[in-house]
Amino acid sequence: MKRFFYLAVIVSIAVLVASCGKVGAAEEEDINAIDENDDVFPVITASKPTPNQVYISGDSIIAEGSVTDEKVMYKGKVQIKNDANGFMVAENYYETHFLKTINYRLAYKTIDTVSTNYTVMIEFQDHGGNSVTATTKVKVNP
Repeated sequence: MKRFFYLAVIVSIAVLVASCGKVGAAEEEDINAIDENDDVFPVITASKPTPNQVYISGDSIIAEGSVTDEKVMYKGKVQIKNDANGFMVAENYYETHFLKTINYRLAYKTIDTVSTNYTVMIEFQDHGGNSVTATTKVKVNP
């Protein structure tokens, strides 16, 4: 009886060790891999700001919208740049490996004593390496 018990324990331990090993385990997928079968570009839908929108100093420039892909989005950025001095006044970065849509939002509160032009730039890439860019010019008056 003792012999049967010890044999059962040894077999149980052997099964556990074998099932926890990496033998036959699936390989991890590289989440940054390019999908060679994806040749359709993502689509940017910008709801804010409207082209040539005029703000008053103290208002917030808001960049808002979504980017959609028929397969899977990868990464992107949204930036607001002061055209007079070239400074990047606000930016957000995004990354995903499983979403088909990324909603973005970025705000920058303006404080300008002279009329100033800004550029809102939206740039995203899907897992096929397909990149899209959209820019919108806005103006802030004192």
